[in-house]
Order: sequence, then C-alpha cells, then structure tokens
Amino acid sequence: MAQILNSEWGILIIFFLIITSFLGLADFLLKKLNIHQHTTRRIVHILVGILVVTTPFIFEKSIQTIVLSIIFIIINFLSLKKEKFKGMNDTQRISYGTVYFPVSFAILILWFWEKDPTILITAMLVMTFGDPIASWVGESVKKPKMFKVLSDNKSVQGSSAMFIVSFIVATIGMLMLNKMYNTPIPISTAIIFGVITALFATVAETISHKGTDNLTVPLGAGLILDFLYHSPQELQIQLFISMIITTIIVIIAYKAKSLSLSGTVGAWLLGTIVFGIGGIEWTIPMILFFLTGSIMSHLGSSHKKILKTIFEKTGTRDFSQVFANGGLAMITTLLFYFTKSNIWYIIYLGTIASATADTLGTELGTFSKHSPRNILTFKKVAMGDSGGITFLGTLGAFLGSLLIAVSGLFIYNYYNNIDFSISLIIWITIAGLFGMATDSILGLTVQAQYKCPTCKKITEKTTHCNNESLKLFRGIKWFNNDVVNFCCTFSGGIFIAFLYYFLYL
Repeated sequence: MAQILNSEWGILIIFFLIITSFLGLADFLLKKLNIHQHTTRRIVHILVGILVVTTPFIFEKSIQTIVLSIIFIIINFLSLKKEKFKGMNDTQRISYGTVYFPVSFAILILWFWEKDPTILITAMLVMTFGDPIASWVGESVKKPKMFKVLSDNKSVQGSSAMFIVSFIVATIGMLMLNKMYNTPIPISTAIIFGVITALFATVAETISHKGTDNLTVPLGAGLILDFLYHSPQELQIQLFISMIITTIIVIIAYKAKSLSLSGTVGAWLLGTIVFGIGGIEWTIPMILFFLTGSIMSHLGSSHKKILKTIFEKTGTRDFSQVFANGGLAMITTLLFYFTKSNIWYIIYLGTIASATADTLGTELGTFSKHSPRNILTFKKVAMGDSGGITFLGTLGAFLGSLLIAVSGLFIYNYYNNIDFSISLIIWITIAGLFGMATDSILGLTVQAQYKCPTCKKITEKTTHCNNESLKLFRGIKWFNNDVVNFCCTFSGGIFIAFLYYFLYL
C-alpha cells in the first residue's frame, strides 16, 4: 500500500481525494452555513484550479493528469444530471461549466504538456481567477451597466475585472514560469502579450453560453499565448496590427448598422484571428466578402422592405450570422496555422466564395424584374420565397464567387511563390455556386418556415403581423437561416476539398 501511495498513481489518488473533499466542502458551506451557491461554486473553482496547475511540477508524464480529467468529466456530468453537489453546480440555470473545466484542462495537457507547460499553467490560471472574480464584481456592483452579446447577461464592470485579472495573470504568470523553466523573457514583452491575451480572454468570457467560458477562456488564452510566444516577430506584429485594423472596421460597421453589438464582438474575434494568424492573403477575401455584402445590403433598401417581413434576418448582422458565414473560415485559418498545409487555404476560399455567392445572389436577385423560379421545379414563385432563383441573382453569385477565387489565389501566389493553376480559379468559383445552390435547396426543403394566420404569408420569422410563436408550416424547427448559411459555406468548402484532393494532390 505504501509503495502504491509513493508512486505517481498513488499521488493521483491523493489528488482525487483532495478534489472530492473540495466538492464536499462546497456542499457543507451551502447546506450548513447557508453560504450562497455562487460563492461556494467560486471557492471550488479557484481551489481546484490552483491544485491542478501544480501537476506539471509533480507528475513526470501526462497520463495521470489525463486520467484525472476524464474521471471528473464523468463525475461532474453525472452529478449535474442527478443534481448532486449543489454547492458546485448552478441550479438556477442550465450550465455545463463544471464539465467544461476538466475538458479544457485535458485539451491543454495534450497540447502543451511537452511543448510548453508555462502556457498550460498560465491559461488554466486565467480561467481559475478571471471568471469567478469577474462574476463576483458584476454581482457586487449596485447598478451595473449590463449588456448582452449572446444569451447570457454581462456587465461592463465584470468584463473590466475579467480583463484586469487576465492581464495580471498572463503577464506575471509567464514572467515567473519562464524564469523557473530557465527561459526568461523581457518584462516589456510579457506586458504587451499580457494585454493581447487579456483581450481575447475577455471576449471569450463575454460570448460564453451556459458555462462555455470554462472552455473558451483557457483554450483561447492558450491559443494566443502559443502564437505570441512561439511565432516569429513579424507574425507577432501582424497580429497586433490586425487587432487595430479589425477594431476600426467593426466600429465603423457598428456605426453604419451593418453589425449589431453581438455581431461586432463576433466579427472582431473572427477578423483578428483570420487577419492576425492568416495574414494578408487570408485578409483580402474576407474583407471583399464583408464589403460587397454590406454595400449591397444598403442598396435599394426601399424595394427590399417586403423582404424584411419574410426573411428571418436582414441588414444588420448579429453574432450567429457572422459565424454562420465566417466560422469555418476561422477554423480553416487555425488548421492552416497548425498544419501549414495549402489545402486549408483552398477550403477557406471555397467557404468564402460560397458565402459571397449566396449574399450577392440574394441581394442582386431582389433587383430582378422577373419573378424568381423554384430551383428544383423551375416554376415561378413569389419574390423572397425560399429556393427561388433569378438570372440576375445567379449572375451576381457567379461574379461574387469569381471575385473571391481570383483575389485569393492571386494574393496567395504573390506572397508564397506558389503557382496555382488557372483551372483552380474555375473550380473555386464553381464551389461557391455549389454552396449557393445548397443554400437554396435547403431553404426550400428543410429550413423552418412559418405561415402567418393574418396575411397568409410564408415567412422565416416566428412572429408576424403582431402574431407571436407562429406554428411551423414546413421544415425542421431548429434548421433556421443561420444553420442554412453554415451548410452553404460547409458544402462549398467540402466541394473544393474533394476536387483539390483528387485533381491536384
């Protein structure tokens, strides 16, 4: 028995017992001392966070910490479902934060245990202190200034606290830890990188939903710290410049009502990652998509009024729309960063070409003097009906897709000395049209459509003519416009991925 306890597996058992005792402590404080549940949850959050960041100093290999994470993923999930450990779990709203905590820890272990444990520890500490202190500050202020990006209400004071704590942890953490690992860094570098990390951590916390900040904050902090501390200086400068440019663009777009508040936050996050990590060749296609879509959405607004009563979302883009159209672009940028494979840039162009084709096809189609035709039966349909296409709209989709293909490949060839063939421009253009067609077909067949009992119109909206919670007329209820747009970009990316793999690799 003594031999087991002296081994690393024995230490794992001790860690398990300590964490379990923390959970028991939270329940005791809640039930016996009537300490508020929010406080007990924060206590557990901080104690567990401090404990687990010691694992790189105690365990030689990562297997024990991975096992520990998996055990508590299961325990926390079951306790949440069975409503156990109420001192740890939030019973006032659905939250999977206690499950996401060990999930994010496991991912960071796999990512940084061998590569850079300083980032593993720092990213976990940002989550450990940033989130509970931010929520405590937000709840302590008598008259907090509230705002909402997605579903969770946030306060300016709480988000400010999140930024300050994240900055202090990221700066001091990396300074001290790098010194301990004999890789010292200048104080000025730590401060600048700390500011950037704090910005991303704060945005990640702001867009959190049902406890996802326990996932987005540490992984976001880990990603940015990895990029900042393991990239050449020119890429570090590139990220810093991209943050400034993206901030200016989204503020202008917000003032012009092209973006809502949530859309502004989403566009900043997406743009900073794509522009900062990808570079100029990734930036140009994204900016062209955004500019052409924004310009076209503001043209002919008077004759588009009827469409506002049909389409679920028009004009001002929110967070969901931004990521439905650009989320895959951000993912492909990150995959390119990790793999350095050119295929991810080709897929990126396929997704942007699809989004541009769909946007310009819809916007220009409204100017058509001829009735749209059903994409499957070619019968005439009313303007704004899902699945309706026009010659003018299709021409606009083709030109938009071509614009992305030409600009993207030209810039990429220029900066990387890679000679992509002219035929690839054609295939990317077709991929964009394929994505647009997928959008139209899904909109016609499975997208949720509702019928207004007053005016008898078929609409994507759940409210119409002062009627709320309209009954589903056809389609799948959760398959809304954002899901259709995501499928549009996904299908364009998959289409060009298969062609590129079979024709060019």
